[in-house]
Amino acid sequence: MAIRIVTDSTCDLPEDVRRAAGVVTVPLRLHFQDEVFRDRVDLTDAEFVARLTAGKVPPSTSQPPPGEFEAVYRDLLRDPGDEVISVHIAAALSGTISSASIAAGAVDARRIHVVDSRSVSLGTGFLVLEAVERAARGEPAEQIVAFLETMPPRVGIIALLDTLRFLLLGGRIGKVRAMLGTALSIKPLIALGPDGSVVPVGRVRSRAAGIKRVTELLAEHRPLARCGVVYVGADDDAVALAEQTRRTYPDMDILRQHASPVLSTHAGPGTLAYCYLEASR
Repeated sequence: MAIRIVTDSTCDLPEDVRRAAGVVTVPLRLHFQDEVFRDRVDLTDAEFVARLTAGKVPPSTSQPPPGEFEAVYRDLLRDPGDEVISVHIAAALSGTISSASIAAGAVDARRIHVVDSRSVSLGTGFLVLEAVERAARGEPAEQIVAFLETMPPRVGIIALLDTLRFLLLGGRIGKVRAMLGTALSIKPLIALGPDGSVVPVGRVRSRAAGIKRVTELLAEHRPLARCGVVYVGADDDAVALAEQTRRTYPDMDILRQHASPVLSTHAGPGTLAYCYLEASR
């Protein structure tokens, strides 16, 4: 009997972490006109950012087809006692949960537990890590899932975007437009709402002011259980922010990861974000 963990390519856990934990990742899709790429499979981060920066229109994105999940689930459930916990990007942001749920119903819904992280990037990744650790301790799948479903209120993302352009082009701006306006010269600060939808938390005129502000906003959520820095083509800033964060939280493993191409499509180059998990109170 084993519990296997599945996620999708937007979870942004480093590849070595996922590989060591035995996590299976199902990729979303990127559509550059007639070309289709699997997220984190067919393009490197650098290749994707170069395409995104050079293009007039960003690619569209789509969830994995149910058949791809179905193939993964069938492969993982060869032994009758095995179960799968499948943790994914917020339903408010993607149809990935729908594809996973359709596949679970086609294979064996009693043994496949699909979890809406109500987050994205390392926000989803933190739920994946929790599932891995609890499965390794021998907890039953139902107990693990019940705990995962309590986590989203403690998970947060605070992001500094270099421009509103990619949110506007990707149609993800919603109420962010109403609060921040559409001036492309401002640098918006956004977070995720309780259901995983994008909400505005402020705006700044300079990148330095934005980095200072995201650090201040993170401090409001202490004490933390986990934290990571996610970025899009802003390598130097991400390294500096991660090092600064390690000095503030010396006993915490601060992850640093480039955002997946699917997420980068909507956030845009220059994005810098904190993903965090508040400690249980």
